[in-house]
Amino acid sequence: MVGIILPVGLLAWAASMAILFPDSPQCGEYTGCFGYVVQAWEIGRWVAIVLAWPILYLLRVRPSWPVAVLAALFLVVIWQFAEALLPVSLSGAFILIVFSGMIAYPAAAWLARPRVPSRSTVEATAQLKLPDDS
Repeated sequence: MVGIILPVGLLAWAASMAILFPDSPQCGEYTGCFGYVVQAWEIGRWVAIVLAWPILYLLRVRPSWPVAVLAALFLVVIWQFAEALLPVSLSGAFILIVFSGMIAYPAAAWLARPRVPSRSTVEATAQLKLPDDS
């Protein structure tokens, strides 16, 4: 959920600013109000990384701090790749940026999950007693 909440929030902010202030310098004759999207990207991506930990904590993701840190690392890599992809495919880069959180946060949660050592799992399984058939 965090992976999609933050990008949707940034896009909603850009859309609301375009509706509220259509005559601002961010809106051009040929580009529309794309300046708000660029502004949301430049500032909002770092705000999204900062807000990730509190949102993960409120959504009861545990451990939330390691997930937020790992996801931030993944997001930076994905965003660098998307920015390199911009000259080739604007729509592909935009889709990758919007859905980058849906890639980064599940991967970070999977990597940050608590692990049970395999030896103790085997020992615990071996200590189980099966019922007698008599």
